[in-house]
Amino acid sequence: MSDISIIDEELAWMILVVLLSAGVFFLIFLYHVVCGYLKSNREKIKFKDTRSYGYVLGGTAVMGFEFFCLLFLGIKNESIENVVVGIFSVVLFFSPVIIWLFGSYYNTSKKL
Repeated sequence: MSDISIIDEELAWMILVVLLSAGVFFLIFLYHVVCGYLKSNREKIKFKDTRSYGYVLGGTAVMGFEFFCLLFLGIKNESIENVVVGIFSVVLFFSPVIIWLFGSYYNTSKKL
């Protein structure tokens, strides 16, 4: 009986960490959307020419990937569902890193 409670507690901590990471990702994404919009209006430049645009692209890519993972969860195949849940958890956990990589790569490639 105690093994079940340990597994449930570990799963609860994993879910908590993944959701906190996803929350940090969303705050980073929202910050760059607002800052990029304000800077583009203030300096009369295109939104694509701000440093925030790469981070917005990264956030959009992560959200798109999460959407497809949720779409594949509708498949009633047990093995596919387990794989998709694992991928979805990893993407949610590493979403702040993914958005940072997209933003850094975009800014260095555009020399912003």
